[in-house]
Amino acid sequence: MEQIKTLPIPARGTPMTTEQAMQLAISEAYKGGPRVSPNPLVGSVVLDSKGGFLQAGHHEFYGGPHAEVNALKNLSADVLKEAHVIVTLEPCAHEGKTPSCAKMIAKLPVKKVTFGLIDPNPLVAGQGAQILKDVGIEAEVFSSADKKLEAEIKTQLEEVCEAFLWNFRQKRVFVSLKMASSLDGQVALKSGESQWITGPESREYVHYLRSCYDGILVGKGTIEFDNPSLNIRHPTIEKKNKVIVIDGEGDLLSKYSDLKLSALHEGKNIFWCVAEDLKEQIEKKISKFKNPPQMVYVKTNVGGDLNLENLLEHLYQQGLRSVMVEGGALTASSFVQHNLVNRIYMFQAPIIMGAGGSRSWTESLRIKQMKDKIHVNNPRYQTFGGDFMITGTLK
Repeated sequence: MEQIKTLPIPARGTPMTTEQAMQLAISEAYKGGPRVSPNPLVGSVVLDSKGGFLQAGHHEFYGGPHAEVNALKNLSADVLKEAHVIVTLEPCAHEGKTPSCAKMIAKLPVKKVTFGLIDPNPLVAGQGAQILKDVGIEAEVFSSADKKLEAEIKTQLEEVCEAFLWNFRQKRVFVSLKMASSLDGQVALKSGESQWITGPESREYVHYLRSCYDGILVGKGTIEFDNPSLNIRHPTIEKKNKVIVIDGEGDLLSKYSDLKLSALHEGKNIFWCVAEDLKEQIEKKISKFKNPPQMVYVKTNVGGDLNLENLLEHLYQQGLRSVMVEGGALTASSFVQHNLVNRIYMFQAPIIMGAGGSRSWTESLRIKQMKDKIHVNNPRYQTFGGDFMITGTLK
């Protein structure tokens, strides 16, 4: 979900290859990260008949104009004659909150549309391209003579709308995991103290990441020790977010009114996950709350802990399409152990805490042989102040 590098917008008329235009479209798509869910991140670039840059656009917010509309905005028919439209995802065929982009483009004198991925939405899937072909516009999936570059760009295309693709392909919540550790992999002291391991630059970026997901998920230990706000505090982003708390026994509900969460978030935006067999007594307890959270009653495993797959099923039914797990150590390692993490963000600070008095976020994770080690796929790296971040997929 993160944007590693934003590409500059070229001057009008700058010659661009289709590959360069697609890379710029991907960069543009990320600009919609905090605001488009449950829609996909989409970017678009328009080239003139000679391959010169005309304009770029992206899907800015849910319910707003799509990327193609923004990229084509205010361009005259004369300018668009024989033009080439590049877009990261197949132009939509159906009428929803916005008109069909494919039908809009079909009325313009463009020559060709190149799209990065076929839309998995059955309301689109190939139909957008067909609308364009029916009026004589060339419509094709992105490819390149440089097969190495093609593979790199296709990976980027999958990643830019990874949550949307996962939702449609699997009908499940997309899960990311954010952890901050020392160089020796420690995330907290054994007392539970963990603030602050990383610097202010990393923490600001985490607030950007929070804005890109539908909800932030933590275990009860994080709430109990830190009493966190878990809201979005970013200098350029104003957004109310959702919070998911795993509290299998409902222990923390007795302290609910004293938590920062209850003061800073509306009850409808807090999802409190407890064991389903406690429903009757929990309902009695929260009936007296002024701002009660939404209760999520989850199946339990043999050992008594909540079944995380069932928890995610409930969240999907509640309309959440992506969550970022932020802690603590047991919660994080449990999601990895059950193969439920799609993307990881690992921040490391240039400090050493020592395993003797600290906790590792993987302390409950066990592999028997090196062949069972968990790989981070397509890793990318970035620095924030003195901190280092690696991100990649686990699926």
